[in-house]
Amino acid sequence: SAETKELILSKLEQQVEANLGTAMMYTLFEWAKEHQEVLMENHRPIVTSVMMMASSEVTAPSSTAKRKEKKEQLTKAQKRRIVNRTDHKGELPRGWNWVDVIKHLSQTGGKDED
Repeated sequence: SAETKELILSKLEQQVEANLGTAMMYTLFEWAKEHQEVLMENHRPIVTSVMMMASSEVTAPSSTAKRKEKKEQLTKAQKRRIVNRTDHKGELPRGWNWVDVIKHLSQTGGKDED
């Protein structure tokens, strides 16, 4: 309620004036935690009404979301390459991206030793 907000603001302003010249952010939060019951004693929660939507309105957004998640279309050649590269579980074979060490070192020159 508005009265509770005004009460909290006035009490916080009193604390600010008392702590002028010091680092007070942490102090103000701790003071508010300690005096929460006193600050909220006159608080009256505001009751808001919630409107119920029809079941057709609830299901409509989810169906449009499913349409947006359309998979990328692959050509037959792309599918064939994927199948040829993977095993029956759909996993790439062990070592498919390994580098031949001797070939790599012959191309880069390796490390020179003095």
